[in-house]
Amino acid sequence: MIVEEYFRVFLLLILSILFPLLPLSGSYLFSKINYRPFNSNDVKSAIYECGVESEDITWRQFNAKYFLYALGFVIFDVEVIFLFPWAVIHSEQSYDIFLKVAIFVGVLAFGLLYAWKWRALEWQ
Repeated sequence: MIVEEYFRVFLLLILSILFPLLPLSGSYLFSKINYRPFNSNDVKSAIYECGVESEDITWRQFNAKYFLYALGFVIFDVEVIFLFPWAVIHSEQSYDIFLKVAIFVGVLAFGLLYAWKWRALEWQ
């Protein structure tokens, strides 16, 4: 019984390794037998994005505050992902589950208040 379960895991491991290696090895093989010739030119090397050439410089500094807001969104999105199964599975159980959820939300609220106190969420 356990051997069959390990065989399935081993089979998935082999498939997960072969899946990306097959196209890469096929591309390498086709380049070696000149089925896929390498002829680079200016048109192939041109920058292409949505059919429009960029008119200005493309490498600009990006404000890091955007990442802080995205990180805050991810944190509270993960909170919802954890709270929903607790609410569905433990809807008829004791206050022990409620205490665990309250501690979880409390830790997140403490982190939010800490960031708010140090003005990490203000746009400058």
